[in-house]
Amino acid sequence: MTRNILLALIFSVFTATVAHAQLGKSHAQWQLSTKKINDCEYDLIFTVTLDKGWHTFSINKVKGAEQEVFATEILFKPSKDYSLVGKLTESKPTPEYDETIEKTVYLHYKKVVFTQRVKLNSPTNVKISGRYEYQVCNQACEQPPYETFDFDLKGTSACKK
Repeated sequence: MTRNILLALIFSVFTATVAHAQLGKSHAQWQLSTKKINDCEYDLIFTVTLDKGWHTFSINKVKGAEQEVFATEILFKPSKDYSLVGKLTESKPTPEYDETIEKTVYLHYKKVVFTQRVKLNSPTNVKISGRYEYQVCNQACEQPPYETFDFDLKGTSACKK
């Protein structure tokens, strides 16, 4: 009996240790980069690599779904120093019918690239800040806390508003 209790205790400690080690692990790795288009315009690029078997949702919300599907959101802090040019774009998602909500959802597997073009309105250094929110799913879904981002870009005299 004592041996069984000891084995159960060891198993509990081991399970708790493994679970604790996995708590901080994200199944989506975000990498940020920029591409200069001209003196005043840049593409802000968010590349997300997903663990095998995991997916995330498109930036497009599912209309009319009774249960909420957590669309990926990238939100920019407003500033007079820059303007968003057009809408946020994404690599092509995979449409899949979800029987739970009886709607087609749009998913990304393996890798997705989100891009937002910005125009600088200042000839000096411009900081573009914001946050991204997303959900990753496998058999179950996880919604990590939102994460913040910063891009530091350099304007030129051509960028004066």
